[in-house]
Amino acid sequence: MPSPVARPLVWLCALPLACALPHAFADGPDAAKAALDRGYYQLAETLYRSALRTSPNSPQLLANLGFTLQMEGRDGEAERTLKQALTLKYLPLAYALLAVQRCRTRDLDEARPMVDRLLRENGNDAAIMAIVAPCYLEEGEPLAAVEVYTLLAARHQFPRDLAMVQLANAYISAAQFFTMKLKDANGSADYVAAIVGARDSASANARAAYPLAENRSPYFHADASYEKALEVWHKHPGDAALLYQLVVLSGEEVLKTIQACQDEFPDSVYLEQFRAEVLADQGQQAEAIATLEQLIASHPDTPEVRYTLGMLYRKSGDWQRAANVFGDQLRSNPQDERSAARLSEALLNLNRYKEMETLLKPRVDTPHPAIWAVLDLATAEQKLGDPHAAIQLLVSAEREDASNKTIHYRLIRLYSLTGDPAAALLETARFHDAASSRQ
Repeated sequence: MPSPVARPLVWLCALPLACALPHAFADGPDAAKAALDRGYYQLAETLYRSALRTSPNSPQLLANLGFTLQMEGRDGEAERTLKQALTLKYLPLAYALLAVQRCRTRDLDEARPMVDRLLRENGNDAAIMAIVAPCYLEEGEPLAAVEVYTLLAARHQFPRDLAMVQLANAYISAAQFFTMKLKDANGSADYVAAIVGARDSASANARAAYPLAENRSPYFHADASYEKALEVWHKHPGDAALLYQLVVLSGEEVLKTIQACQDEFPDSVYLEQFRAEVLADQGQQAEAIATLEQLIASHPDTPEVRYTLGMLYRKSGDWQRAANVFGDQLRSNPQDERSAARLSEALLNLNRYKEMETLLKPRVDTPHPAIWAVLDLATAEQKLGDPHAAIQLLVSAEREDASNKTIHYRLIRLYSLTGDPAAALLETARFHDAASSRQ
């Protein structure tokens, strides 16, 4: 039940705008940072561009400008700016922002190696992890999500109630992950029965098979914590008793984390949002929607709640209502590329290709369009019976991002479809080059 990928560090930039910029910082990078921190994104953009005229090859200024453009919802420009910064110097901040860009626009194949690298190299840096944390839930890496949100819940760089709610989401995903593995493991029937029995009786205690597990497995220890059980499981990944224990412990951690959040933050919007998602997962769709609509009414300035409502419809396959919600979001903020990407996805699933074309053409007819928009428009053109228009779009995207395997793969398919084997062969070579460059 992962929440959607939020704008990175949006909570840092939602500070009260009670005072104007200090007169001492009338211009320059310090003034730009002050404007960014206070939510004056257009002013921050202007100041960063001014600073870049003096220092055009500053990777830090480019990274900060990319962040500013993301906060304005201008994802295409943000991506280009972040890539420019990274060509000058590897900066974890720029790399993390670019990874989030890929997560938000559903390009998970590109995002996955990026967030994996950030966890390996910057896993103890709470500021970097705060940016990319939602990606681990979005791309289905629950164990990494547990690790990251455990870190964030203990640090001041992230709202604690949000970290706790997301940690609970991560444990839910971990329980699902280990359940799937348990079902495939040898000798798991008794453990699965214990879990199902606890679920069907609405019991929080799923430890009924602990004595059996202790007798069967030399690696099982009834008093092990989640962390200790996980450590042992990595050494014995096929052990059914350990998998069972990790399902149980993950579920128990969900309850403990949410109870702690309730005790500490009883009025948390994130906690209410979590409850709505739980209701939806339990099949109580109407109650979940009512909860979110009540939250929207009481917190109209919280776009994440409205976005969650759209994602709830998306998850249930109600693409029409999802399109309505994301369309409303887009009308209130035309620059919001995240909602535009979700609206495009909904229209695709509704087979409304002409509306996709109408939505996306203005976004693509810009100097540096977002890759997701080009890919989606190419899909629409192909569905509308114009594969050559789709090819032209993908070739233009290839010029912007020659390392994107998805673009090469799509071109291979289209060249084959249109009877151009030579072009397909050339594109196959480019695909393999792009793949090897990411090793």
